Amino acid sequence: MKRFRNFSPSFLVLVSLCIFLFFFRLNYRESKEITWDVFGYYLPLTATFIYNDPLLNDRSWVDQLNDEKQLSGTVYQISMTERDEPMYFFLFGMSILYSIFFFIGHFLAGISGYPQDGFSDPYQISLVVGCLLYAFIGLYYLRKIVLHFSNERTTAIVLMIIVLGTNYSHHMTIKNLETVNVLFMLAAIVIWNTIQWHIDYKLKNLMGISIGIILMTLVKPSEILFAFFPLLYGIKDKLTFQTKWELIKTFRRQFYLAFAAVIIIAIPQVGYWFYKTGKPIYDTYKNAGVGLDLLSPHIWNTLFSFRKGWLIYTPIMVFALIGFRQLYINNKTLFLSVFGTFIISFFIVSSWTEWWYGAGFSIRPMITYYTLLSIPLAFFIDSLAAQKRLYQCGISIILLFFIFLNQFQWWQLRNYILEPYRTTKEYYLATFLKSKVSEKERKLLLIERDFSGVDIFKDSIDYSRKTWMNQHFDEVKDSFYVSNFNEEFAFTQRIPYEQISKKDHFWVRLNFDYQSYSDGEPVLATISMERKEGAYGYRKFELEKNGSNWKSMTIYFLTPEIRNEKDCLKIEFWKRTPSKLILDNVKLTIFEKKN
Repeated sequence: MKRFRNFSPSFLVLVSLCIFLFFFRLNYRESKEITWDVFGYYLPLTATFIYNDPLLNDRSWVDQLNDEKQLSGTVYQISMTERDEPMYFFLFGMSILYSIFFFIGHFLAGISGYPQDGFSDPYQISLVVGCLLYAFIGLYYLRKIVLHFSNERTTAIVLMIIVLGTNYSHHMTIKNLETVNVLFMLAAIVIWNTIQWHIDYKLKNLMGISIGIILMTLVKPSEILFAFFPLLYGIKDKLTFQTKWELIKTFRRQFYLAFAAVIIIAIPQVGYWFYKTGKPIYDTYKNAGVGLDLLSPHIWNTLFSFRKGWLIYTPIMVFALIGFRQLYINNKTLFLSVFGTFIISFFIVSSWTEWWYGAGFSIRPMITYYTLLSIPLAFFIDSLAAQKRLYQCGISIILLFFIFLNQFQWWQLRNYILEPYRTTKEYYLATFLKSKVSEKERKLLLIERDFSGVDIFKDSIDYSRKTWMNQHFDEVKDSFYVSNFNEEFAFTQRIPYEQISKKDHFWVRLNFDYQSYSDGEPVLATISMERKEGAYGYRKFELEKNGSNWKSMTIYFLTPEIRNEKDCLKIEFWKRTPSKLILDNVKLTIFEKKN
């Protein structure tokens, strides 16, 4: 016991939390860890060191690998250039941070007789343990940050709140191979080195800032905004701004070296983009259905939606937001850097079309900013010392309840009671604090989407139907539609979503009779949603070459997550080679979910 007395409370809490994360993660190890997005982050390593295709000039081996190992529903991890050549979809940041553990796994596979294919157990275990190490480093620096502004007791409480009272644990254990783990670590490193540089003005701290920010950017480009923290640190008015500018000029040689480090780290990524596209900066994200909705950010949904709302599923962080008031009162020179960086970053997070950020617990990207929010949270907890005992007890009870609620809902998520994609307000309330869920309650969820790209219309009894179009072409010669021989696209129809439905989705059934006289590529019937940036939710269906014989066809299409209600449902026939296409009895039926 005497040995433990020599350690501070916050250190003991830190060690206890790391032990909890370690054993929980190892208990939840999957048979396939390198899948979906992680497969994409990891791909440059396997391409370079195992499959001898570092520039990804040939995607056939990736398709074959995915078919064999079933790593992803579709190989979206590969993008295509304007010259229709394959290239990596994700940036190199995660590969850089995975690399040391990849090489350890490669070595262990070689000496233990496992396949050196990049995916056998030694690689997966090495990545899992390595990324746990990143989580521990992040917590280590988080403790240092909070201790700098507060005391041992408050630091211990902040660590417990972040780990046990938020979605941190889920994404640092079960999801620890994903980006938020390393982003949390890098953000904590940037904050700590910013604090230290403004004390000692040492080159190593400025290097820590610059390298941390460029790595964050190479993991997730929008994280370049974290540079606002060191830039704004110590500024509260015009005088402190001038002082900061003089400081930069005084240590300009350090800044030159730090900028050189950024350039060196960025060269492989920029060089790859230039080699593949002829452009030093290139956006591989070509999905028109998602992007930054800067003019219409999803702020309310990001905060309060029962689907994923941050303060619905992580309510304890409301105390961090309240703490900004105490931060402003007690440390104005720190306030602007913390609050300004958080607000700018939150705006970008909430502007993403898919503001719920896939499968996960609460709003995943917010975890990166817990490194910032821990500071006002600490100021809030410190402020309780001046309050009456009854008030302190009330806040303590609320904090404990929020920690319990977070842990219980995390358990619900792991046991498929709480849905990562589809929760509605009605379902949330019906299953609140429940350990079982009925099929009747599951009817309250949002529609289940099939990520394989195949739409199968089920539960039609729950939908009402309306005929939107029923074309028999009686008013034209020969009473059917005949396409021009040389036109590439025929019978194009565009209907604004808002004219069809006010619901979050609807099903389309397209029936038609046709004759196809194509001597080249078969004609395709296509359905998608369309906006000025392009099509999304695209589906294509091949027509048989049946000559003068009439053939009937029925197509079902589920609308994707709609980016804007003004986007159009688009239906057309794509004649990839000049040919004759005849259509008749074209009927479009819309199915809407009943109230």
